[in-house]
Amino acid sequence: MKVDVLDDATCADPDSLPDPTQQIRFIAPAVVEIIAGVRGVEQLGAVLSEEVYLRLRERAMLAARVRRLREERNSRPAMLIRNLRMSSPRPGVVESVVLLSSQTRTRAVAIRLEGRYNRWLATSVTII
Repeated sequence: MKVDVLDDATCADPDSLPDPTQQIRFIAPAVVEIIAGVRGVEQLGAVLSEEVYLRLRERAMLAARVRRLREERNSRPAMLIRNLRMSSPRPGVVESVVLLSSQTRTRAVAIRLEGRYNRWLATSVTII
């Protein structure tokens, strides 16, 4: 029997959850900074699901290896949030896309938040 994660007792009452906008505005650039090597993934540990945390940590380690091979330095990308779109496919779930611009490129970060333990938890993060 497949159990929907939102039916779990750990899920929050959607009406008790805070506005997700600030958390999305925090997570999107932080994820890019983690991959760039200027922020530790543990700084997002409280807002990421275990699966997302482990995947992001692995991605950051791979990016660090590539930078070492290329003898590149870590540099903090100066990013500006250009656009943020959110939708709620069902109560207790928010899906968003954030466009981040730097001097060299624009990235889209897709984030899915689910209400757990009366707070938002990122259960999916994708950089496009």
